[in-house]
This record gives sequence, structure tokens and C-alpha cells, in this order.
Amino acid sequence: MSELFFRFLSGEKGIYEVVEKDCPKEDPRRENKPDGSWLPKVGENFPGAISFWSRFGLKKYVESGLLDWHVSVVKEPVSVLITDRPENVLYEDEFQIICDPKVEIKERVTWVDFKRRFL
Repeated sequence: MSELFFRFLSGEKGIYEVVEKDCPKEDPRRENKPDGSWLPKVGENFPGAISFWSRFGLKKYVESGLLDWHVSVVKEPVSVLITDRPENVLYEDEFQIICDPKVEIKERVTWVDFKRRFL
């Protein structure tokens, strides 16, 4: 099985970026936000780069409840970009890779289809 990586979008933007816009820090829905402190916050060190979950990170993201909470607070439909390991990885840990935004995407699926196929 090839190594796959997963990026969640709301509309055309990364879901983390959209959550910040659609559910600002003072929004009362944040009281129900699951803990995400397990994820190293390194994205800000790579302006303009994009991140993808590894399979291990995806499992943690789903099990933590953070993914479901993100989906519940964004306004636009969620889809998932799925790609093989790109060549231009700028950062990597067990949960994620961060890479140049010009990465070639293998496949894009809707959230519902993704749940049926991968979860």
C-alpha cells in the first residue's frame, strides 16, 4: 500500500484556516472544542505552505473528536485531498507533513465519501 496523506478543506481553503474565520476565539462553540494540544504547532514557521495528515495523524485527529468539531463549525462543505508522498516536504513529524503548495494532488473526495472509504 502506498503512503497516502490527507488534507481537509472547507470550500477551497484548509479547514484549520477556515475554522479560525468561521469560529473566532470568542465564539461560544469553542467551549466544546476537543483538545488539540497533541499536534505540534509548526505551520506558522512555513508561511504559504500547506499541511497533510499522515495516516497516524489522521487517526489521532479523528479519535480526538477534533475533526468532527471542525466539520461542525465551518460553513462550507468539507472535502479531502488525498495524495501520495510529495517530493517537496518542508517539515515532517509523526502526525503531518508540511509542503510547498504546488504539490500534485492524487484525488479529491467529498467528506461523506471519505468517511465510507477511509474511516
